[in-house]
Amino acid sequence: MYKKIIVLAAMLAILLAGYFYWGGKSDFETSDLPAVSYEEATEAIEVVADNTENDSSPVIEETVEAERPKETNLPGELNLAVPFTSQAPKANWDLPYQEMCEEASVYMVAEYFAGTKAGKIDAEKADSALLQAIAFEEELLGTYLDTTAEETVKFIESFYGLEAQVIKNPTVEEIKAEVAAGRPVIVPAAGRQLGNPNFTGEGPLYHMLVIKGYTAGTFITNDPGTRNGENYVYDIATIMEAMGDWNDGSPATGAKVVIFVSKP
Repeated sequence: MYKKIIVLAAMLAILLAGYFYWGGKSDFETSDLPAVSYEEATEAIEVVADNTENDSSPVIEETVEAERPKETNLPGELNLAVPFTSQAPKANWDLPYQEMCEEASVYMVAEYFAGTKAGKIDAEKADSALLQAIAFEEELLGTYLDTTAEETVKFIESFYGLEAQVIKNPTVEEIKAEVAAGRPVIVPAAGRQLGNPNFTGEGPLYHMLVIKGYTAGTFITNDPGTRNGENYVYDIATIMEAMGDWNDGSPATGAKVVIFVSKP
């Protein structure tokens, strides 16, 4: 009798683990800020630029690092229409899916630039795309596991034909400016420092997610590490503190970097 109870308990634990692994709980916060397309975002930033050029106020010169966005009258809040998939589109969190946050993050950004509408990407389509991505990565990099920011940039450019660059020690303003320009930002992070209630246990050691919007004190993200990750809201301080490159398995002490992606 006791053996039967133990077996039943073990089976129940396995089922619950499969359902909740990195994303089945219901205690989470998402944003309902209206999403804008790439075209709408870029049109808005062009209007801001035009208004700035016509501004008669004194101009204060400052040194700005090349290719890094400059904060110029950014919208107070913004949410880009980046489509969503979890890294386990069919809710199968076994390998390789539990290790595909990098590929899922890149895929969402690529679909955004390709014009895919906001909302959940079809599970079959996403699943096929992610499996193709890791197959390509294994040929390109020798592995798909725990890719660094630099390796991820190489994958983005080689597989999707987009331009990408690693930005070291980004400021909140630089990240917001990039998003305001219509370009989502990919963030590598120490997953256990994110404090996402959808993660089970401590959460993933290393994680990647997409910043697609912001308000005064939050970043709006598509977090592929949970089925509830669409428009998931993190405090800005949480993202900035958790930010960290792979660093040989120690992202908590890894370099503070993000990945900027753009159309060629």
